[in-house]
Amino acid sequence: MRIGMALALSAAFLWGVSGAVAADAFADVSPARVAQARAFLAALMLVPYAGIRGMLRIPGDFGWLIALGINLAAVNVTFYWAIDRLGVGPGATIQFLGPILVLGWMVLVQGRKVSRIAWAAAVTAVVGVALVSRAWDFAGVDWVGVGAGLASAVLFASYLLIGEFLGRRMRAVTVMSWGFLVATVFWAVVQPVWSFPTDLGTDVWLRLDWVGIAGTALPFLIEFAALRRVPAGLVGVVATAEPVIGAASAWVLLDQHLDIAQIVGGLMVVVAVASIQRWGLPEAPYDAVR
Repeated sequence: MRIGMALALSAAFLWGVSGAVAADAFADVSPARVAQARAFLAALMLVPYAGIRGMLRIPGDFGWLIALGINLAAVNVTFYWAIDRLGVGPGATIQFLGPILVLGWMVLVQGRKVSRIAWAAAVTAVVGVALVSRAWDFAGVDWVGVGAGLASAVLFASYLLIGEFLGRRMRAVTVMSWGFLVATVFWAVVQPVWSFPTDLGTDVWLRLDWVGIAGTALPFLIEFAALRRVPAGLVGVVATAEPVIGAASAWVLLDQHLDIAQIVGGLMVVVAVASIQRWGLPEAPYDAVR
């Protein structure tokens, strides 16, 4: 159990730091290009790993894998747009509304009952996001950034639902390898590889390598190892440390300070999502992409 929890926390740490590293590259590379590099590097690492372990065969549902891949591309770029305009802490916090939206889907579409704790957590999360985004300051709010964050939350929720559906039919490594491969092909069509900026400094290339390998493929494999040792709900609770780690990393690396209200709001969202993952949702794979 301790090893599994340590692995889950390590994955959350890598994802949290990755947001700050990616934001640091936006001065030289657009968020869309960073998302493209992330998908390519993740596929470059995951696909050979899955191939060696004989996990690339799929029993069907390829249409859903295509949907997942496009979803991965979209959730990454909207997340990067959000943290570029709002800062790493607020952007990551808004994206974590995704599990709340999954809760709404369960109730309204699937007709499933949820606990009062889950509803209280949902309200707490909404209030927390309002504090993080400073929603009361209408003139000062970057509504484009907030919109990107909300879009990222919706896409994050759809990723969780599609991932749960495919997770019942295939191994997690199989799903994510094909997902990032499809995302890579999608980006190659939308943004041809030959137009990718090549006049980048060594430090920028290192940041992109971190985002794709240490910030995507590696933490996914670590979290997958954690899921083999502890229940998915507990892994989901640990994953909610990511916005806090991201905000702290941005504070240290990018000098992105948060005021007291934003810090309180971020903690409210973390507590709310952790509560839902632990007590409000049934056990399901939680291989979230950050």
